[in-house]
Amino acid sequence: MALDPRYGTPPPPDLPYSVGNNVGCTIVMTLIGLVGVALGIYQWIRTRSVLPLMIALSGAVICIPEVFFDVMGAVYFPWSATQPLGNAYEILGRHMPWWIVAGWFGYGVFSYFMFSVLAAKPKTRTLWLMLLGAAVGDVVFEEILLKFGVYHYYGNQPLIIVSQLPWWWIPCNSIGVFLAAALAYRFRSALHGWRSLLMFIITPLSVTTVYGAIALPSWIAVNRDYPWLPTQLLGLATIGLGIAVFALILRLVLDRNPADLNYAPSTQTAEFNDPFPPLDQRTATTG
Repeated sequence: MALDPRYGTPPPPDLPYSVGNNVGCTIVMTLIGLVGVALGIYQWIRTRSVLPLMIALSGAVICIPEVFFDVMGAVYFPWSATQPLGNAYEILGRHMPWWIVAGWFGYGVFSYFMFSVLAAKPKTRTLWLMLLGAAVGDVVFEEILLKFGVYHYYGNQPLIIVSQLPWWWIPCNSIGVFLAAALAYRFRSALHGWRSLLMFIITPLSVTTVYGAIALPSWIAVNRDYPWLPTQLLGLATIGLGIAVFALILRLVLDRNPADLNYAPSTQTAEFNDPFPPLDQRTATTG
C-alpha cells in the first residue's frame, strides 16, 4: 500500500467515473427511497402523524457527514465535473456524485422499517435479530454495488471477508440508522407536527454519533500500514464497540434490558408514559 510521503496516509485513488453505472445506481436508489416515502405518506394519512414520512426523507441528509466518514475511513467516489450526475457537492475537497445522495435517500426506507418494528413493541430478541438481519443485508447490498465501481474502499481496510466490503463498516451504518429510529420512537410525542422536521438533524447526527463512538480503531488501521493481525483486531474492536453501543441504545433510549431477550412492552399501554403513539395497533402490526 502506497502512503503519502508527507502525511503517511493512503492517498485517494484516481479512478474513472462511469456514467451508466452512476445513473443506474442513482435511479435504483431513488426508487427504493420513494418506497419509504410512499409508506410514510400512507402512515400520515392513516394516523395523522407525519413523523414516519420525515424519518424516511431524512436519510438523504446523511450524505453530508458521509464525506467525513469517507476521508477518515478511506472511501472514494469517482466523480465528474462534466458528465451527467457527476458532481453534486464538495466538502473537504471531496467532490461527491449525485448517486450518494440517492443512496442515503434509499437507505431511509430502512430507518422507516426500524421505526415500524419498534412501534410494534417486539421482544428484545427481535431487535437483536433485526440488527443481524441488517448486517447480512448490508453485506449483500454493498457487495453488489461495489461491482459497479461507483465507489471504492482503499487503504489498509480490516475485515474484507467476502470480496470488497470491509465488515467494520457494517455496524457503523446499521446502528447509526437504528439510533435515529430509536430516538424518533422514544420522543415521538415531542416530534409531533412541525417538530418532526427535527429528524433532518437527528438522523445525520445519530449516524455521526455512532461513527464517532465505534469507528476510531478501524480508522487507525485504515490510515497506517499495520501488519495483518493488528489490522484485523482493530476492525474487530469496531464491531465489538458496535454491539456495546447497540446494547446502550436499548438500555438508555428504549429503556430495555438488552440481556432480557423475552421482554416486550405491553401492547395495552403506551411506553414512556406517552399518550400519543405514532401508529395504531393495526398499523403497527402490518407495518
